Amino acid sequence: MYILKLFVFLLFSYIYSYCGQLDFIKFENTDKNNAILKAEKKNKLYEYVIKYKFEKFGYTNQDNPNTNFFDTSNEDKQSVIFTNSIYLNDNIWIDLNINYENSLQKKVDGSLGLLSQNRVYKQQSLVKLYFKPNSILTTNLIFEGINKDSDIDINTNRYRNNILNDEKEISFNTYLDLDFIDIYTKFYQTHSNYNKLYKDIDSDYNKNKNNLTRGIELTFEKNFFNSYLISTTFFASTNEYDYLYEKTNSNKKHRIDSLSKGVEFFIEKNFYDNLILSTTARFSSDEIKNSSKKDLIGNRVENKANNQYDIDLEYRLKKFKFFSKLTHISSRYANEKNSEKLNAYTIATLGSSFYTKLKNSNLKFDFNIRNIFNKKYFIDSDTQGENRNYFLNMIMKF
Repeated sequence: MYILKLFVFLLFSYIYSYCGQLDFIKFENTDKNNAILKAEKKNKLYEYVIKYKFEKFGYTNQDNPNTNFFDTSNEDKQSVIFTNSIYLNDNIWIDLNINYENSLQKKVDGSLGLLSQNRVYKQQSLVKLYFKPNSILTTNLIFEGINKDSDIDINTNRYRNNILNDEKEISFNTYLDLDFIDIYTKFYQTHSNYNKLYKDIDSDYNKNKNNLTRGIELTFEKNFFNSYLISTTFFASTNEYDYLYEKTNSNKKHRIDSLSKGVEFFIEKNFYDNLILSTTARFSSDEIKNSSKKDLIGNRVENKANNQYDIDLEYRLKKFKFFSKLTHISSRYANEKNSEKLNAYTIATLGSSFYTKLKNSNLKFDFNIRNIFNKKYFIDSDTQGENRNYFLNMIMKF
C-alpha cells in the first residue's frame, strides 16, 4: 500500500513538473468507504488523465446463532489508472492506458471457523495505435497485457494458495463508415498462462493451464431514422488448451482443441426521447475437435452456454433515470466429459439514478438491486452466483 501511494505521489509530481499546471483536479465519491482523486490535462498534442481510487467493501452476516463466529468479509483496494492520448497528426494517434491495483481481502466463515486472507496484485497495460487514412475508414492495432498475482492464506488449515495469471492479446480492428451501413472487423490472438500452487498439510499441488485463442469477428450495423439501431455479428475462434496437473511425483498432461462459432443479434429502439428498449440474442456452438483424451472429441466445451438473451429497458424523467435488465443463460455442461449439466438461469436487475447539483458541483446518486428474485445459480462449475444484493453509490464532481 505504501509503495502504491509513493508511486502516485511521484507520478503526479512528475507530470505536474513536466507538463505544467493541471487543467483540473476532481475528488469524487466522498464517503467514508470510497474515493477517487482525478487529475486531467489537455492540449492539441496530447491529453492525459490520472485516477487514484480508494475502495472498501465488506459485510457481516449474523443469521447463524449456532456459531461463535459471524460470516464477515472485508476488502481494501487501491488502484492507479493512467490514460494518455498522443496526437501525431490528424490521421495517426496513440492511446496508452496503465492500471496498477492491489487489494487485501479478509474473510471469516462462521460455520466452519475458517479465517482466510487474500492479497492480489494486478498490472494492466493497453496500447492502441490508430490510423485514419480517409473519412470512411479507421483502423487500429491493439496490444493488451494483464499480470495478476493472488496469494491466499487460510490460517486454520495451514493451507496456502498462490495463483499467477498472465494474459496477452493483440488485435487488428477496422471500422468502415458507409452511407448505407457500418462495418466492423476484428482479428485477434489471445495467449494466457495460469499457474496455481497449493500447499497444505499433506502435500503440494501444482496446476498449469496454457491457452491460445485465435478468432475473427464481423459486424454489420445500421441506424434507421435515428430510432432503430440493428446490428449482427458473426464470430468464429479456435482454442488450443494445455493442462498440466502435478501432485508429488505424478504428472498428467492433457490437450484440448476446440472450435467456437456463432452469431449475435442486437436491436435498440428509441421511444420518444426518454425511453430506450434494447435486446441481445447470442447463439453459439462450442465443440471439442481434438484432444489427448480421444473420448472427449465431439463433446461440448465445459461452462459454455449455447444461448444467451438480454433485455434492457431505460426510462428518463427529468433528473431521474430508471433501468431494468433481464439476462437468461441456457444450460451448460459442467465438465469436458459432458456427464453433468449446470441448470439454466434468469437474473433480473433494477436500478435508478438521480442527478442534481450542490452549489456548483454535479451530484449523482445510484441505487441498484441485483438478482432481485434471489435466484441460486452457478456461473460455471466452480463459481456460484451472488445472492440478492444492493448497491448504493454517490458521485460528486467539483
